Amino acid sequence: MEEQNESLNVEDKAKANIEQLLRLKADFENTKKRLERDKQEAVKFANEKLLVEILPIMDNLDRAMVSLNEGHDPEKVAQGLKMAQEELHQILENHGVQIIKGLGEEFDPRFHEAVGAVEQEGAKEGSVVEEIQRGYLLNGRLIRPSRVRIAK
Repeated sequence: MEEQNESLNVEDKAKANIEQLLRLKADFENTKKRLERDKQEAVKFANEKLLVEILPIMDNLDRAMVSLNEGHDPEKVAQGLKMAQEELHQILENHGVQIIKGLGEEFDPRFHEAVGAVEQEGAKEGSVVEEIQRGYLLNGRLIRPSRVRIAK
């Protein structure tokens, strides 16, 4: 009789352990799914702060275009555009975006993409003499090389 009670007790314990294991597995799967949803949500809205900061600049650019179409003083519009440009550069800098220096620098294939070579008096061979398109780093990582012409 004792043997039978003991085997039932062991079976009951085994069943309880299996049930507990199944509940833990279900909890783990649910947590894994929730974390994946949270991760997808974070990625989806990762740029929200940056975009909220840029929207006023977009508004200013829209107003500048309206102002030009209404015949306002182009010099004043240009001043407004310059201010918007500086504000945008500051916001990007605050978010880790840095402009790659090009003009007058030694050509560096890690940061520059040569689109041509020109003869230019007084310029050292291999130095950047014209910047066609600015390059940018994001927290030290290249996101776009500068497109440049170099002296030959």
